[in-house]
Formats: sequence, structure tokens, C-alpha cells
Amino acid sequence: MVDLALSLGFFSYLIFGLGLVGWFDKLNIIGFVFFLWFVILGIKKNILKIILNFGRELKKDKVALFLFGLLLLQAGVNLIGALGPELGFDALWYHLTLPKIYLEQNRIFYLQGGLFYYNLMPKITEMLYLLALAFSKTGILAKLFHFSFGLLCSGAIYNLGRKFLNQRQSLLAVLLFYSSLVIGWLSITAYIDLARTFFEIMALKLFFEWLEKKEIKILTESAILLGLAIATKLFAFVSLPIFLVIIFLKSRKVAYVLYFTFFSLLIPLPWFIFSFIATGNPIFPIFSSVLSASHQISFNPLLYLRNFWLAFYNSPDPISPVYLIFLPLIFFLIWKKRGVKDEKIKILFVYSIITTLIVSYWQVERYLLPYLSALSLLTIALIKERFYKKSLVMLVAFIAIINIGYRFLANLKFLPVIFGKEAAEQFLSQSLNYSFGDVYDVDGEMGKIIKKDDLVLVLGGHNLFYLNFPFVHESYVHPGTYFSYLLVHNEPLPANLHNLKLIYNNEKTKNKLYLYGQKWPQEQFVYSSEKY
Repeated sequence: MVDLALSLGFFSYLIFGLGLVGWFDKLNIIGFVFFLWFVILGIKKNILKIILNFGRELKKDKVALFLFGLLLLQAGVNLIGALGPELGFDALWYHLTLPKIYLEQNRIFYLQGGLFYYNLMPKITEMLYLLALAFSKTGILAKLFHFSFGLLCSGAIYNLGRKFLNQRQSLLAVLLFYSSLVIGWLSITAYIDLARTFFEIMALKLFFEWLEKKEIKILTESAILLGLAIATKLFAFVSLPIFLVIIFLKSRKVAYVLYFTFFSLLIPLPWFIFSFIATGNPIFPIFSSVLSASHQISFNPLLYLRNFWLAFYNSPDPISPVYLIFLPLIFFLIWKKRGVKDEKIKILFVYSIITTLIVSYWQVERYLLPYLSALSLLTIALIKERFYKKSLVMLVAFIAIINIGYRFLANLKFLPVIFGKEAAEQFLSQSLNYSFGDVYDVDGEMGKIIKKDDLVLVLGGHNLFYLNFPFVHESYVHPGTYFSYLLVHNEPLPANLHNLKLIYNNEKTKNKLYLYGQKWPQEQFVYSSEKY
């Protein structure tokens, strides 16, 4: 799986490079090579033999077979949602919309203004989405990419678990992680959190291998994979100090610490340079006035403990209660067995608990996923007493069955679309939230009016992915650009434009289309993302 992870990073940066030089006309070739390479990689790694060996081992343990059946059922339920139209707020805001804009402009560039302020942050997963959108503009293929990362996370957790657990225990750890409601939700969206989690689990797996073999090549690969996690989501920076401290404690060599740091930061460096050239800040919009107060950091330890509890107990997409139930027992067992000999157990404890405590400050459960994967393995590894072990298996399986049922009911709405009983347009017209910034041509009338060579300036709105004509949003409009039409979403027409002719109005979607036919003046409106 290391080759797979490294290959995904390579193709992502290849697409990024093509975008910087404006060569997106090569994407068809890249897409063919992308598919062909992973077929070759599968043959090279003899995936069929690995699957057959796994199946033969699985038949020997009925409990393991039952756990694997639950995993397949959960994956099938998640696939239903992944095949339906995208509704996720962040996906429609920037994870899919930015790649769509880059494709339309045939280049990757800095979008100024208050709407797409995340556009300079590292986006290696969005580069893969860009490739997906080149072949399927609906966004379904991009959603399937993120769904696949959920499966890859499961495979990575299993492989890591087999270093110190048997097959049943490893599958139980995977089920504990993959059956969480937050994983079920993320698996049906084009977000990026499962990609970041996959890269970080693989970095941890290689880190364990380095501790055993002390080979510099393995340490390099671990650092590169952590770098890919950082280049997916900057929150992965939180993990870097944990790795560095353990490296120093185990090797007593500052050189190894510097070596790991260098390669971890080398991977996202092109994105940092891109951001620095555009804004003077290599990690914009962090440490800028753009982010709201909710993104700022407090150093109050009581606040961290409070948010740690709320992240597990009161999340919008709840994390499995198994973690919270057994967490006190984990602390007790670690304290009781101070001389735990297995280094992997110690590292899992430090890595999962400290990082979870830090990241839970933001109370965003998806930020915790890499650490929950480690906590899953830690929980299974420590709960070995017969009573607790049986209770854990039954509890994980029971909660998994409940969560599978819940996610199935939530994904039922996609089935008519998947089986062609309902048009995707009809589904979206009923499911999008127009009062909260979703912009959509619900009846297709604007698409009939606007021609392919027309350019539309959008005033207002927030989530623009489903606009199916060339557009520029007011937040990044350049003075002197000629626009055929103005699309105003859910806000009044500016006073200095009140003489424009209204040619389309839809009360449901809150869209108004005006004939413009001139260049945008030097004076620009200041777009505020606080509207939504």
C-alpha cells in the first residue's frame, strides 16, 4: 500500500504542475496513465493472491467472518451515498468548485477575495478531484475517490494491526473505526479527510517498521507520507511534533529529527511557495484576518478538556461511543502496566491521546480521524481480559449494526436517482439549501439563455459547483472583464445597477438574471463570507 500512497501523491503533484503551466488539455492522457498505472500496480503486488490468502484465513474464524461481513455491509451502504449527487457544504463550496474553476480557466491561480480564502492551502486531494471532473462533471467520480480513501483507510488500519494483533482483532479495530457515523457521512462526500487519514495511517505504519529495522529508507518514506497528509490538510501538522519526539527518544540523534522534518515539509513546500508568492504568507489564510474567531487558538487547558469531552459526546456526526466507554479503562491499564513492553502500544497511546486532546479543541470530529484509527488499534490491543474482550466485540458489532441501519436510512434518498427513477436535477432542486448559499439553475432556464461563449458575474451566493455555465464570482472579479449577464443570488441588486434589465427570476432558488453586456468597472464590491 506504500506504493499506492506514493503514486497518489505523485499524480496529484503532476496535475498541480500541469495547472501551474496551463496544460490541462493533457488531462485525458494523465487519466489514462493514472488508471493504467494502478492496474499495473495491482498486478505487480499480486492483489488477487493477497485477497485469496485473506479469504482462506478468514474462513477459519467465524467471528472474524461475521465482522468482515459487517464491514462489507457498511461499505455497500456508503457506496449508495457515494453514487448520489453531492450535497456536502464544503464540497459545493470549494473542494469541488475550485477544481471546476481551474478546469474552466485551464490553469491553477490565486482567487482573491472573501469567498475562496482556502484556495491557497495545499490541495493534493482536490487535484485528484480535478482529474475526476475532467471525465465526469457531475462530481460523482470525485465522490467515489473519497469513498475509496475510506476503504484504503480500513486496509491500512488492518495492515498496521496485523503487526501485533491477530486477524479477528485487526478486523474488530477496522470495524470500530469504519462503522463510525462520521466515516459513513464522509464516505459519501467529496471532502478530503479520509485521504489525509489514509496518508497518516500509512506514515504511522512505516514509522513502526523503522523502529524495528532502523533503515533510513523506511524513515524517509514515513516522512514523505506524513508530508502528503500535511499537503492534504494542514491539521496534519499536529502529528509532526509527536513523530519527532519519538524519533529523538528512540534514536537520540538530532540528525534523524532534522531528516524527518525536512522530508515532511518538503512535500507540501510547493504549495507553501505558491501561497507565499501570492500573499506573502506561506500558509494563508492561517495567521491572517480572513479566518473567523472560531479558527483561533486558545491555550486554556480547561477549554481543551471540555472540548475533548464534547468532541466524543456531542458531535454533529457522532464518533463511536466505544471510544468514550473504554477510554477510562485504557488509561487505567496503561497506568497499571507502566512497564508495557510493546513499543507499539506506547506509541499508539501517545500518538492518539495527545493529538486527540489537542485537535478536539475545534470540536470538528473529522479532524480526529487519524488519531481515532490509532485509538481503535490501542483499544483492541489493551482490552485482552476475557470478559472485557467479549464485551468489546459485542458492543462494537452492536453499534456497527445500528450505525449501518442509520446510514442506510439516510442514504435511501439517493436510490431513486441511482436507479434512474428520479432525475438528478429533480433531486437537487428539492435537496439544495438556497437560503444558505447553494446556487443552482433548477429549471435549466438560465442555461438556455446563457451561451457557451458568454461570461456571467455572480453576485452573492456561496456554493457554486452546480452552475453549468462560465462564471466569475464577485469575490475575485477583475476590473475590465466583460460580462454578458449578472446573476444575483439571494440579495438585492446594488443601487448603481438598478437600471439593468431583469430577464429571469426564480423565487424558489432566489436567483435573478440580469442583462449586463459591458465591462466590470474599476470599483469593486467587497464580498463578505459572513453572509453564510
